[in-house]
Amino acid sequence: MVDQNSIFGGMLTTLGVAKKTRCDALGVRWKPSYMLLGDANGSDPVPSAEQTSLINQRYRAPLNNLYVSPTDENILIAELVLPPDVGGWWIRELALEDDAGVFSAVANVAPSYKPLLAQGSGRNQIVRMHITTSGTSDIELKIDPSVVMATRDYVDRALRIGSVVIRLSSNRTLKPSELGLVLANAAASSLTIELPSSDASISGRDIIVYRTDNSIHRLIVRATDKNTLKFHTHLSPTGYPFMVLMGAGDWWHLRSDGTGSWWPVGRFDSTPLGRPVFETTTAFNPGGYGPLNGQLLKRAEWPWLWDHAQQSGMLYAEREQRMEGAWSSGDGRTTFRSPEARGEFLRVLDQGRGVDRTHVTGIAKKGSSVITEIRTHARLVPGMLIEGRHLPRGSKITKVNDGEIVVSSKSEKDGYGTWQVAGRVAGSWTSDAFSDHTHSVSLGQGVGNLDSLVPASVARGSAGLQHVVSHNVSPSYIGHIGDAETRPRNIAYPGCIKMI
Repeated sequence: MVDQNSIFGGMLTTLGVAKKTRCDALGVRWKPSYMLLGDANGSDPVPSAEQTSLINQRYRAPLNNLYVSPTDENILIAELVLPPDVGGWWIRELALEDDAGVFSAVANVAPSYKPLLAQGSGRNQIVRMHITTSGTSDIELKIDPSVVMATRDYVDRALRIGSVVIRLSSNRTLKPSELGLVLANAAASSLTIELPSSDASISGRDIIVYRTDNSIHRLIVRATDKNTLKFHTHLSPTGYPFMVLMGAGDWWHLRSDGTGSWWPVGRFDSTPLGRPVFETTTAFNPGGYGPLNGQLLKRAEWPWLWDHAQQSGMLYAEREQRMEGAWSSGDGRTTFRSPEARGEFLRVLDQGRGVDRTHVTGIAKKGSSVITEIRTHARLVPGMLIEGRHLPRGSKITKVNDGEIVVSSKSEKDGYGTWQVAGRVAGSWTSDAFSDHTHSVSLGQGVGNLDSLVPASVARGSAGLQHVVSHNVSPSYIGHIGDAETRPRNIAYPGCIKMI
């Protein structure tokens, strides 16, 4: 007898497991095709993997739907719709047959009576069967629309995107009847597509806007009136009035909520906004990418990117020293500038680890916390640890002025000094630098004698050698040699930044 302790569920039968294993081995898809319903002769059945039939089959029909559970990829869900003129019996047991008639899965269910229309309580009834499998990636359902009734959910999903396909190459305000697939071509000039009002009449309806050209012209998808497009809501909860499509193949899939908003449910490239990437092409790929070249942008044309810059913690005044890798505020009113990274090596930010250390030179005064005549290759900010000449451990920079810094401790002596500052500022750059090191130099006797540093493979007295200069100067020094900068062997790829 069924009670609160009864257990319901299903499994693949031994025959089903063997058939699926054989399909997997052959690399073909297994195709469950039919559902069988039975009343078990009024008993409370317990499904067994050894079954080859139902206890008492009452109905057999093609499946309406077969899909993987959204919560468990090893659960297969089969659906069958029972029309009003089918019934007059209890449903207590279920089974699946594949396209070859193999009895593949069996389940028991809580008893449910399916009435007939003639009984005055006719209705469509959906029967769902949940089957545990070892994997659902190679399972397929083929539906014959001439014999299968569509569920309402299937119809609703199909209606979200209409069968309409339109092609646009000039500005257009779309009508609700034109929702579907919009193929937009901005090859001739800039193009603006305005969406219909997202009101109750089109609630749940979808549109896909697909760009077909690869020109530099701007292609805008705009919401009408006070409607908004709900993308990048982590930056602006209210969304934005428009978006842009960049490059041939870029597309957005939008859905109306019926209350004034269009929500993105899919897009060509969902890489996070502002992320730098390397490319293996000098052409721009579709999906919203621009050059990583410090370009000046208009805030009104890129409001989401401007919001990103303001919330990044990496926004500085225009031409701020050593901050070309960050965002800048442009003219302070209508523009802003993207990061510049051309010809640069990228490095992971230290973020308090203490690996990045920069030399700072300056002049300290005993009993003062101010160090003047600062010279350094890095950008300094309050909070950085500073260690070195006559400063206690744990000292920090508390203020940065033009040519001087203020630290949290007072110097113990006067004079010129060298200190180490730990950390870097996000988006900052530093000059080429070597780790501290020394060179041993052994000079021979006599004016201009370079022999002691010349390799054996090089003829003595070579006029091209400039490693050591000892022409009656004091002290002798090592001359420069090499290229314009220090760098390892490398490959240069174009850099891009995600702009939408």
